[in-house]
Amino acid sequence: RLDRAKAEISDLLAYLDDDYVGLIAFAGRASVLSPMTPDKSFLRLALDNAGPHSVTRGGTRLAEPIRRAIAGLGEPGPAQRALILITDGEDHESFAMDAAKAAAEAGIKIIAIGFGDESGSRIHLRDSKTGARTLLRDGDGNPVVSRLDGDLLREIALVTDGAYVPAG
Repeated sequence: RLDRAKAEISDLLAYLDDDYVGLIAFAGRASVLSPMTPDKSFLRLALDNAGPHSVTRGGTRLAEPIRRAIAGLGEPGPAQRALILITDGEDHESFAMDAAKAAAEAGIKIIAIGFGDESGSRIHLRDSKTGARTLLRDGDGNPVVSRLDGDLLREIALVTDGAYVPAG
């Protein structure tokens, strides 16, 4: 899913012309990989280097990247401001709706792109050197299952006058 998200972002950059863009990787924590910049080459480099190692904590806390984006976008101005949130929508009690309301108050629309399956799917990791896939397991050795939470992503988008796109 990460590789697919990276490919989608890379394709999107071709359409953004002189727009400023930034990149935030997140899981249990959010990390700014590229601050807002018109330099698409820099952002592509940050995107190419993004991976599971880009964040230091497992889980998913959707409020983290939303709050980082609010801070990174600065004060509202004449330009439209949007956050494209690419995620499965799982959230581990981070108050994502409160963060979305704060984004709306700051004039930021959220376009939530939901990757995954609402019935759940196992997560596989790919070794960058060999290409081999292994199943991600939790601390007890059980396979980690990720579920798309389309309802939450739809609510986040709606509260900001944004949009929800289920990407499967």
